[in-house]
Amino acid sequence: MRILITGAAGQLGQALLSIAGLTQVNLAERTVAQQMLVALLPEALECIETTDEVIGVSHQALDICDIDSIRKAFDTIAPDVVINCAAYNAVDKAEFDIDKAMLINAEGPKLLAGECQRHNIRLVHISTDFVFDGELLRAYTEQDSPAPLSVYGKSKLEGERWVSDILGSKATIIRTSWLYSCYGHNFVKTMQSLFKVKESLSVINDQYGSPTWCEALAVAIFMLVKQTQATILTRPSVCEDKPAKGLADLYHYAASASASWYEFACEIQRQAGSVTELAPSTKLSQNKEFAPNSADCSILPITTKAWQELHDNRLALRPKQSALNTQKLCHQLAIEPGSLLTATWQQQLAAMVSYQKVKSRES
Repeated sequence: MRILITGAAGQLGQALLSIAGLTQVNLAERTVAQQMLVALLPEALECIETTDEVIGVSHQALDICDIDSIRKAFDTIAPDVVINCAAYNAVDKAEFDIDKAMLINAEGPKLLAGECQRHNIRLVHISTDFVFDGELLRAYTEQDSPAPLSVYGKSKLEGERWVSDILGSKATIIRTSWLYSCYGHNFVKTMQSLFKVKESLSVINDQYGSPTWCEALAVAIFMLVKQTQATILTRPSVCEDKPAKGLADLYHYAASASASWYEFACEIQRQAGSVTELAPSTKLSQNKEFAPNSADCSILPITTKAWQELHDNRLALRPKQSALNTQKLCHQLAIEPGSLLTATWQQQLAAMVSYQKVKSRES
């Protein structure tokens, strides 16, 4: 099976390539970081075969907004499955860059889905918890109706709809939440850096979601791909070159439990050392020679409204609560109890931080 990953320079794309690379080297040749990744996510060795070929391409090699670029890549690579990680993820900037957000998050998936339909290729499309408005008091299931608040959320939902309308059951859509990894730019890495240079940080405490490790999501994606392709092989009629009926397969994947950004930041700091939590009114030291390490930075909770009043750059509207229910996917993949794939966000974060430390020593 040949799998093409678009947007492979992003953090999820890099995580997918990292997982795929585990089966391309034998045990004796694995780095310490790779051995740790296998120990943390043993399912990684089962979701990709040694005969599978996973090819990641960046925006420069495949622009999903350019049909000629898509066709050239498809003709050259001839994939059996495409995993679309390409996206415009600047949530706040999207409010002022609407055309670009819609182009990349809606028109791009539309073009990609059309070409997948023409070549009879399955498309796995990655979406977001921001398609919901956050009014539910429980984790969102696949049956809950989307109602995005932001341009970003609306553009991602539009992309979902194009993929489903064009490919139907030949597509898989996976919504995920609050991704982080040791690659690229994300909340965890930003906090880790700021803790070392800031005496205090104000972090929003009234928005809740499910922080999710990219490598865990990557394994879940590959497991779904393998299962789906195995079904096609045992039921050849599934891959007949004709329009698919029905809707795209829709799944949610995120770590279990939820947290506010403030709670997430406190846990990131706790795992780096001891945590100092102060009430918003607590006065901080005025020592100009202050040179903090991670544990010295004080984390202060702040509401979204209060944050907006203190800053000129306005935030896009975000759901107050966008945790995702992953029972459907876990049941579909028969994930074993105790797996890191079903772990809490705190457990996944601890795994990522441990992996990050080992990987950084190998760089």
